[in-house]
Amino acid sequence: MTTIFTVSVDAVEGRTLRGRVHIVNPDVPHVPKESVFPLSLLADAWWMLDHGYLRDEDDEDGERSPYTAEQGKDITAGMRLKDEFPDLFELILGKEIRVTEDGYLLADDGRTVLEPRRKAEEVYKLSGGSRPGYSVFTYGDAEEFDQRAAAIVTSYDISPYRNVPLLSEVAAVRDPDEPWDPAKPDGPADLDDYDVWDLFGDHTLAELPYAEIVVTVSDAGYLEHMAAGMRWDTTMTGDVC
Repeated sequence: MTTIFTVSVDAVEGRTLRGRVHIVNPDVPHVPKESVFPLSLLADAWWMLDHGYLRDEDDEDGERSPYTAEQGKDITAGMRLKDEFPDLFELILGKEIRVTEDGYLLADDGRTVLEPRRKAEEVYKLSGGSRPGYSVFTYGDAEEFDQRAAAIVTSYDISPYRNVPLLSEVAAVRDPDEPWDPAKPDGPADLDDYDVWDLFGDHTLAELPYAEIVVTVSDAGYLEHMAAGMRWDTTMTGDVC
């Protein structure tokens, strides 16, 4: 799936997380303002750790984790609120249903066909998402996820965007032969303008636009799996599938 944002964690202190959301996809140039977004990031990080997917990559701008894959799994297994995170993840992306290649429901072992034999589409309302020959997905639940976010995320602040080029810099790229009129007011360019992104062709992650976020939750248990130094690519926007 296409990366929407890259997320960096700078500090976790009690019930508060401080981090950065790096804008790496010009098709989604703004950090979502709704509280469902930071909650979806916490669920995303939980899922990656729980499956051993969040660990250091060789690429300088790649994903980072202070934990090994096994340590990450141990942390999620020992979380006080560990039973809440599978539910949160399913509210976003829907429930994953194990099936045979022709769509019949399987037991938790992923091999035994459940009796009586029924196809998933006969039992569940499916979203159309799937891992062919392995599983299908139900729809998420936007209303329930909104309610959970309202209860869990007690505050969520976003800074002004950093590393945003000036209007004059964008104009110089758009038309090098047309000098910028110094009488015009200059200031940060609009990240919705695709010409802005021509300035970032060879830039590192640290040089791309980003916003700092500060997230406070109702219980520190929701941050037990988070740590300074974590960085991962996410497809999360707060929207429910």
